[in-house]
This record gives sequence, structure tokens and C-alpha cells, in this order.
Amino acid sequence: MAKQPRLPETPDGTQPSGAAPAPSYVVGYGLPPAHTRYKPGHRGCGGRPKRQRNVGTVLKDTLDERITIREGKRTRSVSKLDAIILRLVNDAASGNAKAQSNLITLMRSHGLIEPPQEATNTEPFTSDDLAIIADFLGRHGNQAEPTQPPESNEKPETGEAEPPSKEIKETKS
Repeated sequence: MAKQPRLPETPDGTQPSGAAPAPSYVVGYGLPPAHTRYKPGHRGCGGRPKRQRNVGTVLKDTLDERITIREGKRTRSVSKLDAIILRLVNDAASGNAKAQSNLITLMRSHGLIEPPQEATNTEPFTSDDLAIIADFLGRHGNQAEPTQPPESNEKPETGEAEPPSKEIKETKS
């Protein structure tokens, strides 16, 4: 409450006789007249209007809401976000391939597991490697006909094309 201003006093401590009685309420800075004050229960001008909420705020508030879930015989209260992650992990553990893929992607995006490393060992073949490949093809590679470029039908002297011959090649079976 504000202090009431004092009227000037005489040196002996008494108030002058011609002075008006002290007012019960003083009007001043921060002290509006009683009849213009807001009445109890009245909001006044209401202040600044609330901003419109964006999608991120609505989504965050919705995912933070609590729901009750059952795990076996026990019930517990968790946020909706926790319930979604629990469901994703349980589905992935039960063998759902899509849930496993989503869980691994989520874990990589949050740095819980490292992304797969690319092959950094790209050394060229050595002579030993080429010998091993040649040996393998010598033993197993002859099962299929090797592909050779088609022969040209042109005669080397004239440059005219000859009709293809109708030779039949027999293959060993």
C-alpha cells in the first residue's frame, strides 16, 4: 500500500485548524482513482493476443502428452513419443524388416551407431592375383563359350560385303 501524504504540522505537533481533513485515498502515479480501477474479475484490455502456434509446436506438445500402456500385467504412463519408439524397437526385435531398417536409420541419424565404412582397400591386382584368376578360369571358365568379336563380312580387297556363310558349328556336350 502507498503511504498517505502528511499535511504540514505546526511546530508543536498539531495540525492547523483551517486544514481540510486528510483524504482517504490519494491519486497519483500508479494510483488511479478508485472509480476508474478494474473491477475484480475483469480482465482489462486483455493484453497482446496469443500467437498462432506453428506445426513444430503443435507436434511437440502432442508427442509430449502422456498415455497409459500395458506391458504384460503392468500398466505405466509414458509420453506418446516414448510409446512410438518402444513400438518401433519391439517390432524390429520381432523380425519386422521395415521396422529394423527404420530403427537403424534413426540410430544413425542420432549418432548411436556409425554409418557403414566404404571399402578403402582398392589395390590393383598383383601378378599372383592374376595367376590365381587365370588358373581358375582355366579349370572352370571353359564351361561357357568365350565371347569373341563378330567377324567382318567385307572382303579386304574390294570392300564389298559377302553374304554370311551357313556353317553350323557343333559343340561338344
